[in-house]
Amino acid sequence: GGMIGAMVRARLRARPVGEAGRLAYGGYMELLWDPGEPYEVRLAGLGPYAAEISFARDLLAAALAGDPAGDGDVRARLAHLPGARHSLLLLRIAGPDGPQEVALSDEKVATFVRDTADLVPQGEEWRYLDMDAGLDDLLRGAA
Repeated sequence: GGMIGAMVRARLRARPVGEAGRLAYGGYMELLWDPGEPYEVRLAGLGPYAAEISFARDLLAAALAGDPAGDGDVRARLAHLPGARHSLLLLRIAGPDGPQEVALSDEKVATFVRDTADLVPQGEEWRYLDMDAGLDDLLRGAA
């Protein structure tokens, strides 16, 4: 598929949500989307704590539309926190020490989701999947 190199990235402030919805200072994280894995978005830490989690792109789109989404390890919702100028997209991520919630700029996340949909529209991901690679993986796994 001639889409190599069309990674969509967005660097954005990720602020941990503390007690009573208070925002900690936080650092920067990067949202990454690869058209070869069109259903999936990755959120990667920058710097020494560069953990990475992946979840469905639909999760972000649904949350931005006002529908809290997700089950299992990652959940997303829009919220208006005290002291924040506009609503934030909150990602709740399950971890060994209990869930952590980080707040991301809803505008930046919305722009990111739009940029990915320009390359692979939502609902049409199956058209863009690299079927051969998927088949190879399946066959290799079965061997």
